[in-house]
Amino acid sequence: MKILVVDDEADIVDELCSFLARRGHQVIGAGGVDQACAALESGFDVVVTDMRMPPRSGVEVVSACSRLATPPAVLLMTGQATASDVNEALSAGARSIIWKPLSLRGVMEALAAIAPPAATPATI
Repeated sequence: MKILVVDDEADIVDELCSFLARRGHQVIGAGGVDQACAALESGFDVVVTDMRMPPRSGVEVVSACSRLATPPAVLLMTGQATASDVNEALSAGARSIIWKPLSLRGVMEALAAIAPPAATPATI
């Protein structure tokens, strides 16, 4: 799968990109909303984005994804979202929420659950 990882914490972007690349995925990292929105033009199967990236929000990334001709599945990461934040993200088009601190196994399970139909279990 082609995956975009978005977070304002470089360590998280680096760790997730390395982890997913070792599993055979094509992965690109973005350090914030502006980089992510620019990268979306490349086309992705899945976008994994943080919720809070002050002064912006991952919901902006979710909304940008939903406006694409072929929108990617979106997995939203958060460590401190309210119920209202989660509802806003899901309404904007996020397919799933994963809580920080991240478990790499949890990330893989979430990706498997939202993977596009063309993805086979061997590629997740």
